[in-house]
Amino acid sequence: SSATVSIGNWTFTVRGNSVYDRISGPSHRLDIDFKAHGDAAARSMPHGLVGQSFAWDGAKNGKTDEYPESGYYKTSAMAEGAIEGEAAMYQVASAYETHFAFSRFD
Repeated sequence: SSATVSIGNWTFTVRGNSVYDRISGPSHRLDIDFKAHGDAAARSMPHGLVGQSFAWDGAKNGKTDEYPESGYYKTSAMAEGAIEGEAAMYQVASAYETHFAFSRFD
């Protein structure tokens, strides 16, 4: 099942899914879809990883992993090329922290 909410120029859809081939940890996950409509505010002042997704009108693809047909693999792609800097530059010190390398709130 899913829930969709529209607020201003944004539409959010949340879906519950199973974690496939789970080794440990939670057996369910939430997939969240964001859509910007019209002249969404994030286009002029993107903030963080999700905000940068809406900074351009078209898709901006970064590094991706190639998944084998079978067996194990180790992911290494962290969106390099589609984001400013590297993924580690977006880490924050605590759950409610807003300061990181590209913060717009400090």
